[in-house]
Amino acid sequence: MGAAPFSLDPICSVMSLPRVPRSRPRPKLRSIPRRKTESALYAEMQQLTVEKQRLNQELEFIQERQGQIQARLWEIEQALQRFQQEAERFRDPAAAPEPATGRFSSSRFPPMTFEY
Repeated sequence: MGAAPFSLDPICSVMSLPRVPRSRPRPKLRSIPRRKTESALYAEMQQLTVEKQRLNQELEFIQERQGQIQARLWEIEQALQRFQQEAERFRDPAAAPEPATGRFSSSRFPPMTFEY
């Protein structure tokens, strides 16, 4: 008996690893530091302003996505409640009376009887 040529065990163990949180991007290092001049300070201010705008846009996107996720969770909760009620009706047939026309009412063919 030979070993299986392919196994999902290593893949499954990798897939179950916890997610590593994203860390803050590190600033780029320069081999030669900038001179402390007025223009260098304004350049750094510009970089920080651009990063601030990007982070604010990302935050807005995350908030929008959070709203979408919460709406979907609400929809799922409503569906689960509806399915739970339907399952309870199946469990307790006395709670949901059968229509007076009989069990063939939903069929597209009329009921037939044969006498022998």
